[in-house]
Amino acid sequence: MGNCIVVEKKEVIKIMRIDGQILQYQSPLKVQQVLNEFPGYAVSDSLPVITYLDPAASMRHGQLYYLLPPEKQITEADGAVGVVRIKLVITKQQLKDMLSKGGIAAADMLSILRREQSNKHGASSDKERSIEWRPTLQSIPEGSDFC
Repeated sequence: MGNCIVVEKKEVIKIMRIDGQILQYQSPLKVQQVLNEFPGYAVSDSLPVITYLDPAASMRHGQLYYLLPPEKQITEADGAVGVVRIKLVITKQQLKDMLSKGGIAAADMLSILRREQSNKHGASSDKERSIEWRPTLQSIPEGSDFC
């Protein structure tokens, strides 16, 4: 008869870390097995994260998963714990200044933003606000035929 060659197909599960490195594991694999290697982390199957996967869930080969660090919790003045996300738009020069100082605390950033916001609103008087440019539109008389 003939020879038979059996090619074993490797089923690989890929997990991307936050630094871009891709970890590969052999199937079958449960989320908890990955979390044992990375305590405190969570696994998601989508970015942006909608939900984290249950530790008992099985992972499927051919799908990319994401290993994410835990979100930092911020303790507020009244003792409540929560997560605060801030989107900040700054110039390159402001970023360089901030990094040269070794970073900036969140409370300092909020106070700077509040100060700049109050300066914007306080600097322009009522007279300046009324002089703001507004478009002028010509009126179209009714009954005119502009077809």
